[in-house]
Amino acid sequence: MSGGKLSPKFLTASVLVSITYLVRPGAPPVVAASLVSSLQVAAVAPSQESERQREARLVEGAKKEGKLIFWTGGTAKDWQYVFSKFRQKYMFLTTDYWRATDADLYQKITTEARAGQYNVDVSGADVEYLQQLKNAGLMKKYNWPNTAGWSPQYKDREGYWIAHHVLCLVPAYNTNLVSAAEAPKSWDDLLDPKWNKAISMDKDGGDWVLMLWSAWGKEKTVNYLKQLARNNLVFGEGAGARTQMLAAGAVKIDVRLNLHQILEYQKKNAPLDWVRTDPILSRPGPLFIAQHAPHPNAAALFGDWFSSLEGQQAYYEASGKLVPDPKVKSHLSEALKGLKISVLPAELTVRGNEAGAIWRDIFWK
Repeated sequence: MSGGKLSPKFLTASVLVSITYLVRPGAPPVVAASLVSSLQVAAVAPSQESERQREARLVEGAKKEGKLIFWTGGTAKDWQYVFSKFRQKYMFLTTDYWRATDADLYQKITTEARAGQYNVDVSGADVEYLQQLKNAGLMKKYNWPNTAGWSPQYKDREGYWIAHHVLCLVPAYNTNLVSAAEAPKSWDDLLDPKWNKAISMDKDGGDWVLMLWSAWGKEKTVNYLKQLARNNLVFGEGAGARTQMLAAGAVKIDVRLNLHQILEYQKKNAPLDWVRTDPILSRPGPLFIAQHAPHPNAAALFGDWFSSLEGQQAYYEASGKLVPDPKVKSHLSEALKGLKISVLPAELTVRGNEAGAIWRDIFWK
């Protein structure tokens, strides 16, 4: 013993002595052996110790690799902040970061793979590309040990990816132009003819069709969109630009804006509010470890850290977006409390072309 703690050897010896009093006289030897075996495992290898051993093993390997290569979309400053936090803990690693659109990421990963080149450790990917990447054998099946408490909607059931954020999309309105009394309260309220030519939306709504499809089914979604089209939507491009236009009063309502951006505008006293629809539509921002990662220990180390409370907190602080870990408390999670969130499943994205055609046929014909 040292420092007042019992050593594993002492615990095992104590168990062996005590077991003679726990097992009734005449019990079969296998009963005693079973009890001894289970108690020895608990004493020698508690889960906390195994976690430390796992981290030590990954650290040892990552020190030899010296580098993490990370590809993703998103905002560069968000990831720079996350990497700075990661390097504070693992100072021996450098991080190579390449930012691109999700389409370019997918193209680069698959093109290099066909040429036998594997140059990325951890990558983001739009949810629509996940099935293709998985089918091509380019995503690593991983345990993600820190995600046990996450909603199943925020991770692949087989372990191929996790969501690094959840993008919540809501209708919003200008409070200078729309009073609280007349403001829409539900999806159906947006169909009121009084909103004719007063609602803006992104010109490319295929993924929004899929989100409604996921929540309602295809038939209800198509019927709803046909009714919404009667209000002659005004089309723009980019959620950020449309949020600015809404705040400036260019339109009264936008049907699909990023909730975290609306909340940021509200902090600056912009005349914006959002509709608490049932459900709130959302889509995950997936992250995965490459199957052929050139720095596999560094990749696993980052995956474990990023999915931990520390990593999740760092990403929220950087981006303001909703993160999957329910232990991260935020203004966004408080705003969503009690509301139903519908998350676009990766499996449905194989219907992306069909959803895009539905959007074009209804709004652009």
